[in-house]
Amino acid sequence: MLTKLLITALIITGAFVFIRFKNKTALSSHSIRTINVEPVPDKSSLKNAKFAAITILSLTLLTGSIMMFLSWQDERRVFDIKIINPQTGSSDHYQAHKKDLKGRSFTTITGQVITVSELERLEFQEIDP
Repeated sequence: MLTKLLITALIITGAFVFIRFKNKTALSSHSIRTINVEPVPDKSSLKNAKFAAITILSLTLLTGSIMMFLSWQDERRVFDIKIINPQTGSSDHYQAHKKDLKGRSFTTITGQVITVSELERLEFQEIDP
């Protein structure tokens, strides 16, 4: 997620640099020189363009930050995991974060790594905060 934000910031910065220095090209060494007369830009339109660029950049950063927070919050949800052995009927209870669930193995909150066989049944229930 962080790389997406960095790439977006890099593209916006590159576009800003390109637009800013587009008109500052060096004169060629030809004997014929042309002079371009451009009208003076209206200062209010420049202010509006800067305001729009800053607003878009701010919204992009805010959206990225919110998405990172929501992803982090989702990964930190705690689940109660019940492992049921169908042969003996016994069951064990564990708690783990969502980010630590990987297929038929998981890491508990206490750091214990549990691997479950194909015969055992898993039941997940989210614990309310």
